[in-house]
Order: sequence, then structure tokens, then C-alpha cells
Amino acid sequence: MDALELLYTTRAMRRLAPDPVDDETIAKLLDAAIRGPSGGNRMRVRFVVVRDRGTKSKLQTLYADGMRQLYSAPAPPPDPNDPAGPPDPAAVKTSGWLTEHLADVPVLIFVLGLPGFGSTSFPIAWQLCLAARAYGLGTTFTNVLRFHQEETDRLIGIPEDSDWEFHAMIPVGKPLGNWGLAKRPPVNRFTYDETFGNLVDWEVDQPCWNPAL
Repeated sequence: MDALELLYTTRAMRRLAPDPVDDETIAKLLDAAIRGPSGGNRMRVRFVVVRDRGTKSKLQTLYADGMRQLYSAPAPPPDPNDPAGPPDPAAVKTSGWLTEHLADVPVLIFVLGLPGFGSTSFPIAWQLCLAARAYGLGTTFTNVLRFHQEETDRLIGIPEDSDWEFHAMIPVGKPLGNWGLAKRPPVNRFTYDETFGNLVDWEVDQPCWNPAL
């Protein structure tokens, strides 16, 4: 797999098989993840690897309530100029699957950071997702549990007097779906020249990487 295939096909995999993922593989993913950008190389990031079924079940309860809050919040009025459009029904469906099966996912990796240092934790979290793809494992990047930040911090053992907080949860497992290009509108519809709202005058009418090539 070349670098472009990795970038173009690492999409959210929310439906994951319950098959175990061994410690050796998790170690490889995290070793790759820490090679990502880190401000000043200070590694202001920590990982908590959760496998315990009881803990995952409690997290699933919190996650389900977080999803309920997310989808019950008033939606902003539709913007006819927004190239993103309404939520993708397929993504909504797979989000529901993860909500119902979170405790069955073999490994949940929490990426911890310090307040105001998401510029370190988020690139490393995405590096983890790329590494998982390289090893044939699916992931998704979610912070729905931030609706229950304190309860989640307690469940994964972060001391109350600690400055560390979880920034993202990444479920890891063998994907039940197929890899492929995520559907996206052309990038030129999201890109402005010099100032916000001034769309660029170039176009990308199809993905710049094609699996058929």
C-alpha cells in the first residue's frame, strides 16, 4: 500500500468485529502514532487502552446518552451554500451500530492531552488511525463521550487532581465493511483564495488518487 492509498482510504470504520486484537499489534499502532507531530517534541499526550468488558459496557451507556444529546440538539437552519449538505444516512446508520455495540469492540484507545494542547493530541490520534489502516484494522475518531467528560475520566482512571483529559476515543478492530474512497464534494468548494468566502478558481472534479490506476 502506498502513502496515497493510505490517505485516501482511511475512513471511519464504525462497524468492527469482536475478534481480539493482541498487545503486539496495539504496541505497533501506538509506536507509529507517537511519530506524529508533537509541539516542541514534548509528547504532551497519553494513551489508555481499554479492553475490560465491564468498563466498556459503562462507557457504552454514557456514549449512547451522548449520542442522544448530540442528535436531539436543535439543528441550525439549512444553508443552501454549504457544500457538505445534510448528514450522510450511511454514516448515521453506522454511528447507531457503534452506539449499540461499543462494548463488543475489542479495544478502545483513549488519547489524552492537556487543556489547550489539542494541536499535539489530535495529529497523534490521526496517526494512530493511519497506522491501524496499514495493519488492516478499522478505526473511527470520536469524542462523543465529552458529553460525559468527568464520568469518562473516572472510568479510565484519570485522577481528579490531574490536568490530563481525554481528547478522543478510538475504537479499534477488524472492519466489517469494505475499504474505499469516502464520498466527498470537490475540495475546491471548501477552499478560499486569500480571504474567507472567495472561492479558488481551480477545480478538482474527481479524486486525485484512483484505485483503478
